[in-house]
Amino acid sequence: MTDSATGLLDELDLSLVNALQTAPRASWARVGRAIEVSPVTAARRWERLRAQGLVWVTAYGGAFVNHHHCVAIVDVNCEPGRIPAISAALAEQPQIASIEYTAGHHDLSLNVMVDSPADLSRLHTEVLGRLPGVRATHSRIVTRFFTEGSRWDIRAISRDQREAVRSGAPPAVGDVDPAPAEADRELLLALGADGRAGYGELARRTGMSESTVRRRVAWMVRTGAALPRCEVAHTYSPYPVFATFHANVPSDALTRVGPALAALPEVRMCAATTSNHNLVINVWVRSTPDVLRLESYIAERFPEIAVADRSLTLGNPKRMGWILDEAGRAVRHVPIDLWRRPGAG
Repeated sequence: MTDSATGLLDELDLSLVNALQTAPRASWARVGRAIEVSPVTAARRWERLRAQGLVWVTAYGGAFVNHHHCVAIVDVNCEPGRIPAISAALAEQPQIASIEYTAGHHDLSLNVMVDSPADLSRLHTEVLGRLPGVRATHSRIVTRFFTEGSRWDIRAISRDQREAVRSGAPPAVGDVDPAPAEADRELLLALGADGRAGYGELARRTGMSESTVRRRVAWMVRTGAALPRCEVAHTYSPYPVFATFHANVPSDALTRVGPALAALPEVRMCAATTSNHNLVINVWVRSTPDVLRLESYIAERFPEIAVADRSLTLGNPKRMGWILDEAGRAVRHVPIDLWRRPGAG
């Protein structure tokens, strides 16, 4: 439910979201124990919020995508009157995971996952290049993620509560990048539509046996081949403002600075890229003035970072495969299918 005075999620809602950010597929019994409510209360409250589009759990490919395929940030400049139509067309593309309207040098920023650099080229020529009103595009290929959105949380529960909701979950294997088998692709797409779907439901969607689904999901989550992620409609959360910094860091300092930046609580995504600026930092903060305060803090703490550009997000019509309304509420899912060739039917 939302606080009637502020329009924001209330404290119990935020605790529930934070618990599922910590362990997106945790049982309601574990979630309830962690936030001190009954499993029935936790499940019912989640379902009310989910039905309103205020929260959802999704999943997408993990480290194997960056290591074996191609992740890129694509900036798009458009004719002003064509921006909504271009955004709507791009939102249906399975290789475009996220779209943001930006206040900066570019009109749109796209998070793209494709099979190969050649497919990134096809996306430019066969999709973006054919849309009326697209003036220019610019791509930055991600070479390393220091952190990304599945690791970010709203900091509404304590460390002990986080440990409680994690208890019983299989430990992660470590820094590995296994690629899922071809048969797992449908399972990964099904988890994108509902990251908390039960094993029986996933078996029905994929045609696998329930025992196979249980084993494969456990393997994908444990190894990081699949990244489950609990999302929240940002305008209803305490962190409604997004900003992105593009910076330059000396190459010999990047492996030290990147992880340190990733540890900052405001940083939702931090990645090294192949571009004229070799580091991109995406942050969620409470207010627009906080963007300047955070940039000043980064400049003071990390003098080797030279911020070359910054932008604010004006709208977020698609986030990791989910179409959102103007308030950031989930409307429907478009599977992130990086194996499909851009421009194909």
